[in-house]
Amino acid sequence: MTENIETYILEEAEKLFMKYGTKSITMDDIAKQLGMSKKTIYANFKDKDELVTNLIISMMQKDECNMAELTNKSENAIDEIFLMMDFLKEMLANINPVIFYDLEKYHNKAYKIMMEFHENHIYKNVKICLERGIKENVFRDDINTEILSHARVAQINWTFETDLIRSGKHSLYEVIQELTTHFLFGICTLSGHILINNYTNKNKQTI
Repeated sequence: MTENIETYILEEAEKLFMKYGTKSITMDDIAKQLGMSKKTIYANFKDKDELVTNLIISMMQKDECNMAELTNKSENAIDEIFLMMDFLKEMLANINPVIFYDLEKYHNKAYKIMMEFHENHIYKNVKICLERGIKENVFRDDINTEILSHARVAQINWTFETDLIRSGKHSLYEVIQELTTHFLFGICTLSGHILINNYTNKNKQTI
C-alpha cells in the first residue's frame, strides 16, 4: 500500500462523506470520484468501514495539529477560544451533520475514536486553557477546571447528537457558538468580559 495512493483515496472520500454522509456513498461512488477502479481502493482498504475509520483517525490527527498551532499563536486564553471558533466555523462550513449520525449508527469503531478524542485530547486542551486563563486573570480563580473541562466535552458531544442539528433547524456552528458564549461568560473575570467584548466587536468589523 503506497502512502500517496492511500492519502489520495482518503482526501477524495472525505469530500464525499462530508457532503453526503457515509451511508449514501458507495465504494462505486468513491471509485468514480477518484477516477480509479474499486480494485485499487480495496488494495488499500478492505472495506468502506476501514476507509471511514482511517479517515477519522487522519482527521483527528489534523485537528490535534491545528489546535496546537492555534494555542501557540494565541495572545491569551480567550483569544485561544476565539481562534478555535474561527477554525471550527471554517471546518464545519463544508460538513453535512448527517455524517455524525452515520458514524454513530454504521461505523462504531470510527465513532468511538472520535468520542475518545473528545474525552481525552479536547478535555486536556480545555483544562490547560482554563488553567492558563486563571493565571492570566481572565478566568475566575474559584472555578473547578476538572469539572468544567468534563462539562465542556459533554457540551460538544451533545451538539453532535442533538435533534437541533439533525433536524436541520440549527447549524453545528450556531449551536456550538451559543454554548461557547454562555460557557465563557460564566467563567470570566471582569477583565475577561472586556476581552470577550473586544474580540466580538473586532470579529463583527471584519465580517
